[in-house]
Amino acid sequence: MNLAKSNVVLLVAAVVLAIPTWLQLRREAEVFTDLGRVPLLFDGLTTDNVTNVLLAKPKAEQPPPDPSKPDQKPPVAYDQLLLQKSDKGFVFGAPSGERAGVPALKERVERDVFGHLRAIRAEREVMVQTNATPQQLADFGLDEEHAFLVRLSDATNRVVADLLVGKDAGQGQSGTEAVRGVFVRKSDSNDVILYEPEQGNWRRDIDENGWIDRTLARIEPDKVRRIALRNAATAGTVFTFAREPGKSEWLAVEPPPGLGAVRQGEVETLVQRCRYLSVQDFRGPLQRAGNLAPIGLQPPAIEVELVLQQEDGEKLLKLAVGNKLDDKNEYYLTCSESPFLLTWPASTVTAFEVDVKAQWFDPVGPPVPTPTDGNGAQQPPK
Repeated sequence: MNLAKSNVVLLVAAVVLAIPTWLQLRREAEVFTDLGRVPLLFDGLTTDNVTNVLLAKPKAEQPPPDPSKPDQKPPVAYDQLLLQKSDKGFVFGAPSGERAGVPALKERVERDVFGHLRAIRAEREVMVQTNATPQQLADFGLDEEHAFLVRLSDATNRVVADLLVGKDAGQGQSGTEAVRGVFVRKSDSNDVILYEPEQGNWRRDIDENGWIDRTLARIEPDKVRRIALRNAATAGTVFTFAREPGKSEWLAVEPPPGLGAVRQGEVETLVQRCRYLSVQDFRGPLQRAGNLAPIGLQPPAIEVELVLQQEDGEKLLKLAVGNKLDDKNEYYLTCSESPFLLTWPASTVTAFEVDVKAQWFDPVGPPVPTPTDGNGAQQPPK
């Protein structure tokens, strides 16, 4: 057999052998779904085109029908949480009253809102009921009177995504055979989808306390260039400590006379405590707080100033602590990073009640006696 005939035979054999492989891949493609080809329920959803996030839970007691309109159902009454985009992320909206403008947890907004809505797919395998009847929707917990509502809109209030979330599919089940996920549907559709979150659950609530970002600032300790502290123990004296860039040694700035060397560990411990400045609560806008003297903030009982080294220069951060709340183990607080009247836990305040003079400086030793001769006259130094 010459070389040309040999090549033809090999080519034919390769084609024959490839046919079963192609058929097998074709069959597998019908079994395994390419998720990249399955349409998303809210295709193209990003945080960039969303200005308002409304989370709403139907009230336990709904308004009764209007007797004059017996054939017309009254609108569903909701308990709501509205989040609105600001230049610093999402904050609480107007329905939150005194907490309007309070920052919301960026991580939770991403995880419990956008993360889920971007992941829900409208594939055939998860469509448990198409064009469900009103009774079927109620069985899935997807009727308007019971479903949890997630509605996203843009700056013009145009709805970008509108989702109703019903019952957990695994209610009343246990073991490895239990169905996982939650029933959902678009508000303008009666098609019921079984959505299984990758993380295993979907935390759905409108409790403001679980959405508040209580962190005022995250501070890198080595970026703190200066710290100043005044409290009751300092009797009105402001103690200031500074260090040069790239150095770790703290030096007292114009300290009162009669003090020894600075105790480096004591100063550094307080600086480390400022790594995460978190508050207990937001009491309301500071501009509407009125006279701050009765709550101990004019003048403050404790004042703290931190100078931070940043890429574009230095930044001054101020904290002021007032009186203890009557009914809570918390203290009133203001911070230059927030336009709100805040509170701090008593355990945090304790660290700033330190007696700086007694605890942050080494004691000064007794004076070294000057040598004298036998007659009591001082000897000149050798």
